[in-house]
Amino acid sequence: MATTVLSNDTHRALAVDTAARREYGDLVNRTLALSYEFNDLHKEFPILLMRTDEAPGFVGHAILGFDRDENLFVESDRWTSSHVPAMLARGPFSLGLFRAGEGADAPVDLKIMVDESSPRLRADGQPVFLPLGGETPYLERMKRVLQAIDAGRRIDQILYPELVALDLIEEIKVEIAVYDELRYDFSGYYSINQEKFAALSGEQLHRLHRQGLLGPVHFLISSLGNFQKLINLKIARLQAA
Repeated sequence: MATTVLSNDTHRALAVDTAARREYGDLVNRTLALSYEFNDLHKEFPILLMRTDEAPGFVGHAILGFDRDENLFVESDRWTSSHVPAMLARGPFSLGLFRAGEGADAPVDLKIMVDESSPRLRADGQPVFLPLGGETPYLERMKRVLQAIDAGRRIDQILYPELVALDLIEEIKVEIAVYDELRYDFSGYYSINQEKFAALSGEQLHRLHRQGLLGPVHFLISSLGNFQKLINLKIARLQAA
């Protein structure tokens, strides 16, 4: 990987293929889901939690398919969903953290980075800069995606410790029957214990609301209804094969 700071001087002719292709890593059955975008994700994808050994202890996963390398929301190299999870939408871009000086108290500057070795960089793709050096609508959209990733990571650091402290996270097993002879089990995942959530005191609910965490909890719960959408998409794909 050759990642460098994006510059309209160095990358004046940079263009990105925005198609969803296997070689770009888009055909996956799950992807990292950040709490900042739960509001968008829960309308289309099931969101499950997975325990990690690193802080904040859990991460969210948007479920995109059942089988390995299966993304049921991609048809003919295009996403059919109205929202694309940020970690897949970002393409070859990421955020780099730079300190303007020595020491932990030095101001932090975030810069857009581009992976110059990415196969998405193609001359016939979406231009990143305008001919005179301004930003294209595509780059403006990528900035919003990267801001969502940055905000999501920061909110995750608050959300999951709060849910653990309130004992709201429980391990679940999701059993899916597409047909009688075609079944899938999602094990090792976690979600919200709805009974414990409903039993929270007014003070506890207010604390979640005050921190902006009440919405993500509701979105996690409501997203589970999207497994039926996945089943319907799977059946449609099998019938079209």
